[in-house]
Amino acid sequence: MKIARLAQAAAIAALFAAGSASAVEMISNGDFEAYSNSVPGAGYTMVANGSTAITGWTVGGVSVDQIQGAYNAISGISIDLLGTPGPGVISQSFNFAANTTYNLSFQLTHNPYAGGGAMMYADFFGTQYQYDGMQPLQTVTLSYTTGNAGGNTTLSFGSIGGDGYSGAVIDNVSVTAAVPEPETYAMLGLGLGLLAFIGRRKNKAAK
Repeated sequence: MKIARLAQAAAIAALFAAGSASAVEMISNGDFEAYSNSVPGAGYTMVANGSTAITGWTVGGVSVDQIQGAYNAISGISIDLLGTPGPGVISQSFNFAANTTYNLSFQLTHNPYAGGGAMMYADFFGTQYQYDGMQPLQTVTLSYTTGNAGGNTTLSFGSIGGDGYSGAVIDNVSVTAAVPEPETYAMLGLGLGLLAFIGRRKNKAAK
C-alpha cells in the first residue's frame, strides 16, 4: 500500500515537472543594436523604404530614423517610426507553431519634438493595435494563441499621423513562445506511465 502511494506521488510530481517550459525568442535584433549603416552617437540616421540596414528588419512606408543618445532613444539604438520624413514601418516575419501562445512585448515612448503627436500601431498576427507614444515610457504586452495549424506571420510597427519628422519611438521588441524543454517530455511519459501502472494495480486488486 505504501509503495502504491509513493508511486502515485511520484507520478503526480512527474506530471507537474512536465509542465515546465522555456521561452523561445522568435524575433532577431529586437533591440536594434545590429545594423549595417552608421548612426551618430547623439543623433539619427534616416533609413528609407525597402532598406535592410537594420539587421532582421525591413523598412516600409516612407522612412524611419535610427536614433542614439538623443531624441528620447530608450537604450542604445531605438527607432523613431516617423522618419525624415515619414511615416515609416518596420517589419519582420517569423514561423509559428500550432496551438501555441506567443507573447509580444516592446517599449514605447516619443521623440520630444513630436509636436504633432506620436500615434503608432503594432500589427501582431494580423490584428492592428494602436498606441499613443505621447504617454510616459511604457512597456506594451500582447498575447496570441494560434489555432490547429502553423505557418508564417509578419510582425510590423508603423507610425500614424504626426508632424512628419518626430513621432513614436520603440525599442526592445520581443516575441516569445513557451516551448517544453526536451527533458519534460521524458518526465511526462514517466508520469503517465506511473499513473497507468497504478490504475492496473487497482483493477487487479478489485477483482
